[in-house]
This record gives sequence, C-alpha cells and structure tokens, in this order.
Amino acid sequence: MKISANIIRKYVGSNKYICSFPFFDIHHKLGNSIKNNHSVFRFNDKIVTLYSTLNENSKQNKDELTSTDSSLNPHWIGIEQSEVYKKVVKEEQKKIDYIKKNGENNEYLSISKRSKLMKYIIRLRKKSNFRKKNNAFFVKGTKTIMNLSRDHNLNMEVVLSNSKTFLKYFKDKCNKLYYVNNDILNYIFLDSLKFMKDKNYDSVAIVKMPNIENTKTEKKIKFLLALDRIRYAYNLGKILNIAYSMNIDFIFYIHNTVDPYNHQVMDITSGKHLFIPYSVGSYNELNQFCEQNNLVPIVAHTNGMTPQSILKNITNQGVCLILGNESTGPHKDIFSFAKPVCLPMHEMTNSLNVSVAAGILIHYLKNGL
Repeated sequence: MKISANIIRKYVGSNKYICSFPFFDIHHKLGNSIKNNHSVFRFNDKIVTLYSTLNENSKQNKDELTSTDSSLNPHWIGIEQSEVYKKVVKEEQKKIDYIKKNGENNEYLSISKRSKLMKYIIRLRKKSNFRKKNNAFFVKGTKTIMNLSRDHNLNMEVVLSNSKTFLKYFKDKCNKLYYVNNDILNYIFLDSLKFMKDKNYDSVAIVKMPNIENTKTEKKIKFLLALDRIRYAYNLGKILNIAYSMNIDFIFYIHNTVDPYNHQVMDITSGKHLFIPYSVGSYNELNQFCEQNNLVPIVAHTNGMTPQSILKNITNQGVCLILGNESTGPHKDIFSFAKPVCLPMHEMTNSLNVSVAAGILIHYLKNGL
C-alpha cells in the first residue's frame, strides 16, 4: 500500500507553543508489515510511528489513500478540549496579564549588585578623591534630590528609586532612570555604620559637579564665610545650614576641609548649600580674594576682640569670617592677615562647638553691618 499526502502536520509540544510544519509527497511502502494498526519506519534518521484507523481486512479497493479520508482523521483534532492545551493557554494568559500590569517597568533600566555602575555609585559615596576625579557626587533621599534638581547648574547623571512616580518626574531631566527594589538600595549602604538606623533609602542619584566658575557671583559680597580644615561632616553640614538660613553671600573652602559633596553633608543641608556661590583655595588665595572684594578678614579664636569692637572699625567694607579646625583651631598662617574675634563666655567655659560659635558670630556680625 502506498500513502501519498499533500501535507502532513507534525506537532511538537512544549510548555509555550505548539508549532507545525508541512512537507510534501511522502511515499512509503508498508507492504505486509502493518500489524496492530500501526507501522514503524525511518524518516530523516528519526523513528516515526504511523498509526492507522484502518482494519487489515478492510475490503477497500483503494491502493492510494489521501489525507482527505475521514478514516485518517489526525489525532490532534479536538485538542482544544484537552487538559494539556487548557493548561498551556492558562499559563500564556497569565504571562500576558503580568506584562500588561508591569509593562511600564520596561521604560526604566535595571541594575545588579555586581554591575560596574553599582561599584561606581559606592565609590562615589565613599571616596572624595574619586568624586573629584569623575567630577560627580552621590546623594540620597527624595528631598535632597528634588532640591538639587531645581539648580540649573547641576545635571543629573543617574537616578535610582523604588518609586515610579518619582522617576517620572526626571524623565526630561535624566537619561538613566533605574527602577529598583529596597534590596538594591540598601546594598549601596551595606558597609555604613548608620545602615540600621537610617530609613531614608528610597532614592539615590549621581549628580555632575557644577563648573566652579558658574558658582561665582557678580554681585557685591558683603559677608563671606571661610572654613579652615573643618574635619567632621556633621559640623560642616550644620555650619552650611546656618549660612544658607542667614543669607551668606559667599563661601570659601580652604584646602583639607571636609568635602561639601560628602553625602552626610548633603543629608544635613538637603543640598541647599550648593545654591550658595563658593570657591576652593589656599590661605594666600583667601587673602587675595578678601583684598579684591574689599573684605575685612576676621578669625574666630578664644583670645580676641569682641564682635562689637571689630564692627566699629569697619566702614563701607564687608566681612570675611574664618572658622578654624575643631581640635587645633585656626592655622597659624591665617593670623598673618586676619584679626582674631571671640565671644564673651562664662569663665568656666573655654570653647564652643564650631557650628554653635558660627551661628552666634554670624548673627552678631550680620546685624552689625
């Protein structure tokens, strides 16, 4: 007997799809090998079992059977009713529903703990020299990031957040937006001592440092605050908060002062101190800056004149208040061009925290100018 088929469909089952393919004019002589209504033969080096619904003793006088014979209905007819088919369709529908529900995630990038970007973020958080080398800094917290986004001199390089609403705000401000979970955000601070105490891990960002020329001001400087080797980020943050609140005109960071782009400083000020024009330099450069802007340099010290007596001798000039190191006080080079000023205190008290002293002195001097 010879079987000729215009098309034979072979179905290959998988957990996702059922696919078919045609092939034409396949001929095979079964002869007397048909037993138990089936035959085994080789096709393309594969063993194929052919099942037939015909009885061996059938009296049909046809030597050639075609695929149109109703007695050769393929086994896949009615597959829509099978349990396997229903299971596959159900699984596919679940995937479609999931994609529809979470499809908006595709518009944001993803990041892993071992990626180069993650290492880059952590190094920016920890190392001041790395921040200077890459001209970028790290910030955390939605409040701080939102404050910095209002500064036109700052460009957002990367934003990571567990809030899609927050990320949407930066669609026109940043090209690299990452939707991440809390595990990724916490990993960035895994080596931090404040890791278990601080809850503010909802968002982080990498921001490009502004060109220092863009931070300078053209208006007349009436009050300049200079910071000499302030060691602790907490103290620097408190001082900068006061400077922003008291409308200080300009800040001069002397070398070896805590990096104002330190993320702990950013936490305290919420980034507001970056709105104050600033410069970085040496003692000589500070002295030259004061001369160019007609400023009287004074330095906070335990032995010095009172703020009132200093102000009596200032006419048509501004003031440069210099705050020294918490432990060692002002550097000796400062006294070559700056007058010492002190606060009257109780005889049992010989010093104040530098941030407390800064607030009192700034208040005295601002009101007296």
